[in-house]
Amino acid sequence: MSTLDHNRLLVGGIAATALVALGISAAIRSRVTIETPADLARQAITAASPKDQAQAATRLAALAAQPRPDRSGAVIAGLQDMLANGPTSAVRAAAIVGLARTADRSVLPLLVEAIEDDDPLVSGRAVAAVQHLLGVRYELDEQPLDREDRRRLAGMARSDMAALDGPGRVWWEAHTVPGGTW
Repeated sequence: MSTLDHNRLLVGGIAATALVALGISAAIRSRVTIETPADLARQAITAASPKDQAQAATRLAALAAQPRPDRSGAVIAGLQDMLANGPTSAVRAAAIVGLARTADRSVLPLLVEAIEDDDPLVSGRAVAAVQHLLGVRYELDEQPLDREDRRRLAGMARSDMAALDGPGRVWWEAHTVPGGTW
């Protein structure tokens, strides 16, 4: 066999392999659906069963922990939608966990508002999320909290949130060292 025939055979083999790979890739893509954060939020809110709602909510909350700046806005928007419109406490609680995982302090007002939710699961997760994002620890005597305690705790969280933007923030930032704080 000549060198030219050998090269033609080699190129033909490479082309055939590429076509097979493309065919497999297309077949895989046709069977795999990529769920966007908006899709997951919609499923969490509208799925037929509470189990399906909770699974979609959990998948979206898990996305919040992944460092993907290109999707972070969509993830936060989906989680906010779930928190506002979630049909079950499991969906709203998963939204709170996801929002806390984003470590985005812009969601604090929503989380503080969720402290006053009547459902103990939602309220408890909101308290934990707010403590995490603010870096504070609230001493709680009673679980679950009654309506007045939740209202009082939300007020304390609002005060702590306001302190983040006040003069104390300058002191805090000035005393931050790599790997921790003073």
